[in-house]
Amino acid sequence: MTILKPLAPPQSQGARLAVRNARAGLLAGPSRCFILRLTALKFHTRKAGLAMRFGMRASMKPYFEVGVFLCYLGIFFSPGFALGDTQVDLDHKLATGEIIVSTKEVPGKSLKCAEMMGVVDAPPEIVWQVITDVNNFKNFMPRTRNSMAVAPEQIPVILAKKPTRAEEVEQLLGPIPADPASYRLPGGIYPEYFYSDLDLPWPCNNRWYILKGLKDETRAAQHYYHSSWTLVTGNLRENSGEWILEPFGAAKTKATYRLCTDPGGSIPKFLVTQGTCTTMPQIIKAVRKRAANLLGPRQP
Repeated sequence: MTILKPLAPPQSQGARLAVRNARAGLLAGPSRCFILRLTALKFHTRKAGLAMRFGMRASMKPYFEVGVFLCYLGIFFSPGFALGDTQVDLDHKLATGEIIVSTKEVPGKSLKCAEMMGVVDAPPEIVWQVITDVNNFKNFMPRTRNSMAVAPEQIPVILAKKPTRAEEVEQLLGPIPADPASYRLPGGIYPEYFYSDLDLPWPCNNRWYILKGLKDETRAAQHYYHSSWTLVTGNLRENSGEWILEPFGAAKTKATYRLCTDPGGSIPKFLVTQGTCTTMPQIIKAVRKRAANLLGPRQP
């Protein structure tokens, strides 16, 4: 068995100072993100090496598992990377292709929330097709092993059976997903249910859930779209969020993605007080790529 060697701590005075500044919140933007990712990686690598060499204690596994889960959702918690930016600053960053992520804690709860903004080089109508294509999330969304729309009449059956594993849920759902077009209300507000199974790395257990979504197309004539969701059931405590799509210049979309999640388990202070962004930008990148594929080759 290969033993992972823990990363050596920064040796130079400048590196040590950068880490201290990042932890204290004195750095912002990409520099802070990089330092915090380095620190978190050192933490994870050390835990993984010890776990594989000596066997992970049961009392430690929830700490490490929750940390890895949040890392792969892109939610390590920090005050936010764009607190000092004006709207003009934000628009300039977005126009250059930057993906802006900020995070926060909910006072008195273990719920963690994050917000991400990015511009997609496609009209809002195309981006709307992408983010509502739940049956194909498994083909382009990060770490999505399976996904499908769920018929409303299947929900009471699943809740009554109380499945604990993704395989049990998929057996109840059957191989043929529901057709989202069958309950879509163009120009209106309509609900939907969908199932996802996330493939997470060791030592995490995979996360599965069924969400109830609410699609809002009432401002489609102005090219504004809104999608929100809440947790129905799954092997995590909370998953809720929203997509907001709005025009950005000519034939582009400003996409705002918000997520609040609680994977369950205890979270060490190390993971709560330090922040970074990993997978959330990959979601925007996946949406950009999918939208580009739907648009096809651009005319010069």
